[in-house]
Amino acid sequence: KLEWQNPKMVLVELSIKIWQKGGEFVASCPELDVFCYGQDYNQARNRLKKVIVFYAETASQLGYEIDTKDILESLNTPITSTSNVFIN
Repeated sequence: KLEWQNPKMVLVELSIKIWQKGGEFVASCPELDVFCYGQDYNQARNRLKKVIVFYAETASQLGYEIDTKDILESLNTPITSTSNVFIN
């Protein structure tokens, strides 16, 4: 979902999709096209959240108005899947 509030700020809803692939868990944020792996569900999810915050902080340094608190709040309810298919 993309909404314009002002010329410098864009609202984007982010999601986390998590699935098991072999003996690992894969966490994905499709809106940013980033992926992380972990030995368990929580490790994969926490690693992805750190990458997303880094992504947001970098965008902020480039002049975009980013609120990392709002980003983390939007990631509270992940979508899970047990598929072995890696879909990008």
